[in-house]
Amino acid sequence: MRFLRLFAAILIMKSKPTYEELQRRIAELEIESSNCRIAEESLKRSNEIVSSILSACPIGIGLVENRIIKRINDAMRRIFRFESEADYVGASARILYPSDEEFHNIGEYIRDQFKAGKEAALDTRFKRKDGTSFLGHLMVNTMYPPDPMQRATFTVTDISWRKQAEAELLQKEKLQAAVEMAGAVCHEMNQPMQVALVQLAECMVMDEFEDEPIKQKAENIRQQLNALREMSRKLMHITRYETRDYVEGEKIIDIDKSSDTLT
Repeated sequence: MRFLRLFAAILIMKSKPTYEELQRRIAELEIESSNCRIAEESLKRSNEIVSSILSACPIGIGLVENRIIKRINDAMRRIFRFESEADYVGASARILYPSDEEFHNIGEYIRDQFKAGKEAALDTRFKRKDGTSFLGHLMVNTMYPPDPMQRATFTVTDISWRKQAEAELLQKEKLQAAVEMAGAVCHEMNQPMQVALVQLAECMVMDEFEDEPIKQKAENIRQQLNALREMSRKLMHITRYETRDYVEGEKIIDIDKSSDTLT
């Protein structure tokens, strides 16, 4: 631009500029041209550095204008399994979401967050090019808060592994609680149950139950006590947290599936 101004200035000079004036103008143009080359080289180096950083970054980074994808880095291409720029450049960010509803809701959330002066970040579901979905963490940074969708950068991190780890940790915590409770129940239950079995066996051996109906009831009691003893054994060998349906949608621990003992 400055080059054009200088050139125009030469044209409007008096009809016959002096040799010295022409030399001065030419020198100014040469300096300006040299400065432009230096600026272009510096800009090229900066772009190369930025591109290198974006390529090396493990987090997906992208640029959108009015929710139209303009650019993404290599990590984003891998996350969404894009094969070429034709898969995403110039496409609506809708291709990143499982449904129109999800796409709309995320847009409204981002606008509301920036309107309230808050950070626009949340966990949500995304859809890859092959149709599979995953849970990711989305963070948006806009250059124009009043209209954040006009031009914004966004990052996407696949957090499926984190949710899996959280689920496994929760399962371990439930198992630990079940094992501790089972141990406490067995400890409190075993001694009185053993005493009852011994005394019942003594009465049966000594023929204290002469009537047949009483003998049958005593045998039934013995069988139930033995069933309780077997259940106690299973409780002491719980190694997994498995549940089964109980009543009204509630679940209880499935002792048989949770225990390593054989029935």
